[in-house]
Amino acid sequence: MADDLDARKRGILKIIIDDYVLTAEPVGSEAVSTRHRLGVSSATVRNEMAALEEMGYLQQPHTSAGRVPTEHAYRVYVDSMLEQEQVPAAERTQIRRTLVAAEHERTIQQAARTLASVTNFAAVVAPVIGSEQSIRHLHLIPLSPNRALVVVVTDEGVFEGKTAEFKEPISPEDLDRLSQAISRRITGKPVRDLTEGKLDSAIGDAALYQRVVTEVERLVRDHRFDVSTRVYTDGRANILKQPEFQDVRRAQPVLSALEQEEVVVEILRPGAGGDRVRIAIGRENLREEMRECSVITATYFQEDRPAGVIGIVGPTRMRYGKIVSLVAFLAESLGEALEPS
Repeated sequence: MADDLDARKRGILKIIIDDYVLTAEPVGSEAVSTRHRLGVSSATVRNEMAALEEMGYLQQPHTSAGRVPTEHAYRVYVDSMLEQEQVPAAERTQIRRTLVAAEHERTIQQAARTLASVTNFAAVVAPVIGSEQSIRHLHLIPLSPNRALVVVVTDEGVFEGKTAEFKEPISPEDLDRLSQAISRRITGKPVRDLTEGKLDSAIGDAALYQRVVTEVERLVRDHRFDVSTRVYTDGRANILKQPEFQDVRRAQPVLSALEQEEVVVEILRPGAGGDRVRIAIGRENLREEMRECSVITATYFQEDRPAGVIGIVGPTRMRYGKIVSLVAFLAESLGEALEPS
């Protein structure tokens, strides 16, 4: 909750966000006071809106006297005002039937198509994002007496690091023993859990050569994994239906990004803390192309293990309560549809 907002300011801000999401038009003080029974004058509403603008929650487009919410306003809205809308029973039934009816190998693709259809945004799905993989083994492959290649093996593939160089020569036998000692301590740990501090703690006294630890940390920290994941995208044209992106020049960076598999994988990466649903608003997205978008993603599971991520890309102006519920339900339904019969 934003501590600098009193009850009246919060109420007015919520009204402005809700009205703007529905109309895509800047909201003026007179519209707020006449459409909603606030029990205060239009002048009072105008003063409160001016204060909200000064506090960074509203901004005024050049061509209008009305105000629109800022990214900061949407973040406060999502964190402390969001009311998730229940997905209607008929829609839930239809979504489940659609996924179950698809051929098994096309279930994920169908999930993307369904999510794009029910949200009217671009939908993306990627099975097993790199940060959800678990480590199986670490190999130190000798290249010379003073050099070794660091290789991390996960349950989804093999990822090579750069060459680690040592001040003193190390025999292949010592490298093998060191590989086994480190592997015993990190086997089974999710890649996303191996932050720098946790990695130091996990490896512990097996870290006989700090250069090895540094290289493993670099692999984990930078996520430099060549993830051979098939990415499914649907509904890219929905971006152009949004008033914010009717100017093709403004939409082009987003459309281009959604065609690049490595970009989609990056924006789908689960957030910190293992939250099943993640909302990134505007500049919270690391990719420059997504700075005018909100990305809502949810992890789907198979046999209680993360199996991938599904989500939508749309403008920051959206019905967050409805979209969050739909994304979460699609993730749940996709996990169920992928379970063995």
